[in-house]
Amino acid sequence: MKQIAEPARANGIAAVALALLACAAPRSWAEDGPRIAFGGVTRDFANSIYVITPEGDGLEELTDHGDWASYPEWSRDGSRIAFDYSDGALPTRIYRMNADGSNQKPMSYGPWDTGATWSPQEDAIAFGSARDGSHRQGVYTADFHRGGGDLRISGGTYAKFPSWSPAGDVIAYASDRAGSVDIHTMDRLGRHLAQLTDGPDYYTEPSWHPRGEAIAFESWDEGNRSDVYTMAPDGADQRRLTVHPASDTDPTWSPIGTQILFTSDRDGDHGLFIMELDGRIVRKVTDDRFMYIEGSSWFDPDFPRSVSPIGRHAATWGWLKRLRASAP
Repeated sequence: MKQIAEPARANGIAAVALALLACAAPRSWAEDGPRIAFGGVTRDFANSIYVITPEGDGLEELTDHGDWASYPEWSRDGSRIAFDYSDGALPTRIYRMNADGSNQKPMSYGPWDTGATWSPQEDAIAFGSARDGSHRQGVYTADFHRGGGDLRISGGTYAKFPSWSPAGDVIAYASDRAGSVDIHTMDRLGRHLAQLTDGPDYYTEPSWHPRGEAIAFESWDEGNRSDVYTMAPDGADQRRLTVHPASDTDPTWSPIGTQILFTSDRDGDHGLFIMELDGRIVRKVTDDRFMYIEGSSWFDPDFPRSVSPIGRHAATWGWLKRLRASAP
């Protein structure tokens, strides 16, 4: 296992071993354009984090084949990836690694932590956890400057799948706080609660638009089939995007916000697909070597996810240039 650091309480021998591993050469990553990170389960039942281009080229495995790694999330500048990790002996925790797979270190100490989302300032992560028992799933934050451990910020008996807004003031998440599982929002301290969906279905996996203009999410019906929807940040204007008989899940916005990456079993095994905002499928990204996809995240260096004035200007200017170049 390469460069997997143990928690701070690890003994001196482990610390020395980690220091030696840190000197090892990182995996090479030759791509400098857009890339998608995803958790892939291959036909030998190995869970790993992979990167691939949106066109389906340049596939590379970043974590050791045979360990359990899933639900990757790019940092705002694309230099790091947060992900779920377990070596099989311990329950899942949140880890981070460099974009080339090197320097893997824990970010939470669980157990049963999953689905990290970065704050826009990259000073914290939010994640779901069942560390208080399977009937007490909650959303937690780990603030890197505060110290003193992780903070539970959600109430109720079920809260998972947080997604941090680009402005940093709101976290969307799935919760049964109102009885059924719906999409809710709160601030980073668990205050200013709002419920966005309220219907007969099971609503989960929210994902913020890169400029905060909308939220994508999945909706499960009574037949145990899911479709991808979008809505305004206040829950208005809910639109169904997919209508296939298969289950379409886990929506993730493209960095420019004009397409949605999602998981579907419409070809038999699960795969990653890209669609336009009218539901039209652009392409399938992954091939049939994967039985199942567990989480995905899309990064483009031309459109970094930043709320700083410089970052916002760079992203907006790049977006305008790309739209101009694609104009007839």
